[in-house]
Order: sequence, then C-alpha cells, then structure tokens
Amino acid sequence: MKTRMLLLATLAVAVLVVPAAAQMLDPADPGSTLTPQRLEKLLREAKAQRMSMERDQVAVEIREGLLFDPDKIDEAIQALYASPTNNWDDNVQRICQAFAMVDLRFREAWKAAQKGDYAEAAKTLKSLISKRDTSYLAAARQFCYADALAATGSTEDAVEAYTDLVGAMPDRFSFAAMAVLRAAETYEKMHRRYYAMSLYKAWVDSFGLLDPAQADKLLAKAQQVEGEYRDPLGTLAGKMGQAQDRLTRADSGRDTQVKQKEVIEMLDDLIAMAEEQSQCQGQGQCQCQGQGQGQCQGQGQGQGQGQGSKSGPAAGIGVPSAHATYSRLVGGNSPRPQGLAQIRPSDPSDDWGRLPAEEQRKLLETFRESMPERYRDMIRDYYRKMAAER
Repeated sequence: MKTRMLLLATLAVAVLVVPAAAQMLDPADPGSTLTPQRLEKLLREAKAQRMSMERDQVAVEIREGLLFDPDKIDEAIQALYASPTNNWDDNVQRICQAFAMVDLRFREAWKAAQKGDYAEAAKTLKSLISKRDTSYLAAARQFCYADALAATGSTEDAVEAYTDLVGAMPDRFSFAAMAVLRAAETYEKMHRRYYAMSLYKAWVDSFGLLDPAQADKLLAKAQQVEGEYRDPLGTLAGKMGQAQDRLTRADSGRDTQVKQKEVIEMLDDLIAMAEEQSQCQGQGQCQCQGQGQGQCQGQGQGQGQGQGSKSGPAAGIGVPSAHATYSRLVGGNSPRPQGLAQIRPSDPSDDWGRLPAEEQRKLLETFRESMPERYRDMIRDYYRKMAAER
C-alpha cells in the first residue's frame, strides 16, 4: 500500500492550518505576506490550538463518563489544563494522568507503571483494551499498554500495540504522533533500522508540518539509513573494510568497536528481512502495489491482503515507496530477531570477524544466489584476511 500514513490526521492539519492562515493574511494589506517568521508563528499557534482542542475533547469525555469517580472529575480536569507545554509527549502524559484520576481500573495500571512494575501494568491494561472502543480513554489504555510492553522487553508486541493504536485511532492526534515515534524507536532497539527509517519518514509526512524542528531531526536520521540500505551489501563491504583497516593498525578502540557493532546489526537486519521476504513469498502474502486488491509483485496468484496479514512494518501505516517490495512485515508467526544481545559472544578474545556458525549458515543460504559476485568476493577475501592475521 503506497497511500500516505494517517490520511485523517493530515486532513485534520489542513483543516486547522488553512483557515488560520487565511485569517492572518489580509489581501488589502501588502505587508501581510506569509514570511518564514509568520509561517513559523502560524504553525506554532496551530499546534497549540490542536492540542488544546484535544484537551477540550478529553474534558468532555471525562464529564460525560458514567463510570468515572464523580469526586475526582474536577481535579482531573484541572490537571488536564494546568500549564500545558503543547508538545506531543506532554499532552499524552497529562491526558493519561487525568484519566488515572477518574477511572479506577486505569488508575491501578498507571500506578503500577509509575512504580516500575511494567509487567503488572501490561497485564492490567491488556484486560481493559477493546478494539471497538476508540475513545480517548481507549487511546490512553492502548498507548500505556504499548509502553509497558516495551519496558518489559516485549519489543515486537510493543510495536504491534503502538501501530494498532495508530490504525484504529489516527484522529487521537497526540497519541498517534507519539505511537509512531515510539514504534520507530523500538524498531531501532531491535536493530531493525529499515523499518525504523520507514516510520520516521511516515511521522514527518503526517506530523512534521506542526513540528518542523523534530521533523528535521527525524528526516536526517531516516535519510542516512535510506542511503545505507540503497546498496546494503556495498555499505557492509565499506564498513568491514574500515574496521579491517583499523584492526590492521592495531586500533581496537571505541571507533573500531562502533564499526564492528554497525556491521553485526546491519547483518542481523538484512538476514531478518530476507527471511521475512522468503516466508512472505511462500505464503502468498507479499506486499502489493497500488491500493485495494492489487496483485502481489512477482506473484500472479497472491492477493493484496491475506487474511490476518499485515501490509507493512505497521498495520495501517504507509511507508516510503523505495524498497517497499521487500521491506514489509508479514502476518503470522514470521521469524523475528530474538535475543539480539546474545548473537555475539562477549568473550573479548573472540575474533569479531568470525560470525557464529548459525549466522554464517543463514548468510550463505540467503545470499548465495542473489549476492553480486563482486560483493561475494570482497566479503570472502575479508574473512580470509582476518583469519590469516589471526
């Protein structure tokens, strides 16, 4: 699916910003042109107004909630409006805190998370989540559930919870923005940098208009990863060569170790994507081009959306078109990286260039047919040199 992420969210920005811009510009006044400074002010005011609207909507939801603690409603609404900073994270946190004051079951989970008992918080929140509920309270429950999963190390489940929130409740603007960002950060911790890059670009597309500073940082990070993955084997060969040169000069310092770590993490990511692509092709659930019921690329009989399958790194989220044919997650129990910290031995005497036997087998099986001959020779020569020096 090539449609941009969160169409409703983007439309909401347009509905909000365009009328505000029209009010600022006076056709009869030649000095009312939209300068960069005025545009920056406009966007800042639009962001603040959008977040204020959310707080107003939450206040209405709290006042009309039949099951909320009536003695806590005024206190919760007061906390909702107390000195807002009008950024995504602040809005999410104050909304969650307000609901924790009036909803007993959510309060238990909120307190458990505040104490660091994320496993208990996740257990409590999971029982409260309903796919049919799209209220702000439902968004708060889903977001806190995803945060709790991430804190317990259940990274894949956390990503799924974040993206479920975005797919079901894109109009819960602050929650959607933070969920996409947290999902991308979680992918980075999993060493799935391509998926993280896709979500960073999706965040910029959907929310960057109202937060240019954050958008610039995320776009720069995404473009760096995109450049490396445009020719991944070439990037790997370059990083290996840099590490080899440093080791040849007996330089095993921090910079060398960073290069080694980057090689291992990129190998992990490429192997995982190749495994996912292989399973996707075998099950007829590959990513499809176009919208709706398009045919899978390279598979005449594969339908655009298999039952129970996800169409990309985040269900319901569009990703950049570059490399989209092989970079999407698939449904079912597809193999995912587990225990990444254990892939490399911690023995300092170990030769970093000699991958564990299982990783060597996966690389050979994955790239034996598809790897360009020049890269295959470069990597083979690299390992031979490392073995000889050893």
